[in-house]
Amino acid sequence: VADLARTLASQHDVRIKVIAPHHPGAAKCETIDGVEIERFQYTLNPAHQCLAYGNGIPDNLRQIPSAKFQVPGFLIAMAAAIWKNLDSADLIHAHWVEPAFVASIANFLTRKPLVMSVHSLNPKKSLLHKYTFSAADRVLFNSAYTMSQAHAKGYACKSEVVYQGYDDRLFGTIDRSGHLIKNVLGIPPNALLVSAVGRMIGVKGFHILAEAADAFLNDRPDVHLVFAGDGPSRPEIESIVAQSPNRARIHFAGALHRQQVAQLLADSDIFVNPGVIDPNGRAEGLGITTIEAMATGLPVIGSRVGGISETIVDQLTGILVPPGDRNALSLAISKLLDDPQMRAHMGQQGQSIAKQRFSWPSLASEIMRVYSELFSPPCKNGGGDRKFPLTLSIS
Repeated sequence: VADLARTLASQHDVRIKVIAPHHPGAAKCETIDGVEIERFQYTLNPAHQCLAYGNGIPDNLRQIPSAKFQVPGFLIAMAAAIWKNLDSADLIHAHWVEPAFVASIANFLTRKPLVMSVHSLNPKKSLLHKYTFSAADRVLFNSAYTMSQAHAKGYACKSEVVYQGYDDRLFGTIDRSGHLIKNVLGIPPNALLVSAVGRMIGVKGFHILAEAADAFLNDRPDVHLVFAGDGPSRPEIESIVAQSPNRARIHFAGALHRQQVAQLLADSDIFVNPGVIDPNGRAEGLGITTIEAMATGLPVIGSRVGGISETIVDQLTGILVPPGDRNALSLAISKLLDDPQMRAHMGQQGQSIAKQRFSWPSLASEIMRVYSELFSPPCKNGGGDRKFPLTLSIS
């Protein structure tokens, strides 16, 4: 959301205001990279806010007992913030279904055009979702996989796929000979590095990669594996690694800032996204970290599940394997570890495709086309006809 807003503001001269949940220590209002941000406080004491951010709202609701009591205040505060800004907005762009539902209620009388971006869907059918899809003037899905889920549930909407992108100011710009993260983790600079990045939750499939690790580490003493991220699945993954004879070469970097993620990818030789379908029937909607790895110039290995297969061109930019198949995963990793020319070729192809398909300047132009189709009169860049999409975001 931040990258999209920044690109729209800087390259299309659109005034953007992002409404997002407040969190302790954050400013209530500020402007970053030309984007106005207003954060709504949803508890009397801001220090007690725990519903948003961290592991995300769904996990926070499951893991923090007090979070569920903050839901009513959260929805009321969001609706009030939207209502307060509607007069100055020409369009509402809501990210995720629940903010779009709140926006549709707050927008009931003014009827500003409503665009909804869908990043993932609950596997279960929902009347709230059904209503919100029908209320939106345009629904943008992050992948064909996510769109197919909505259609299978019978959600009627005017929809299209608009992928999400990577920060081209960061990924692919770092010197790959720096070895900064390797130094921090105690990895020799000349070691081959396999990395996996993301929240440690079931759908990411990190436990499959941990189980596959010995098969490609045993006979390759110069290879190391890094898991970067944190989350509820971390104890399970650490338990698997603790049984490995190669555990000294398997590293847990913890949750990293974006700059650190970019540095880790620059230090890496192969990126792995071992996504699976979790017990609730969820799969990865797209896989931004895979795109960021491609933009860095890495060959990528991913599961043929969810939206992951829409980011990887099998045998050209990387290798696709069946989800949950640890043997196929270890064989694919071994194949790339033993073939530096294939790694280099796939990395070059992936970097080229990432720039063509997943750069924010290109994707922002697609978003502007959607905005213009909904504006009356059509949106014009610059001058007195500049429009003001009101972007809603929760984490």
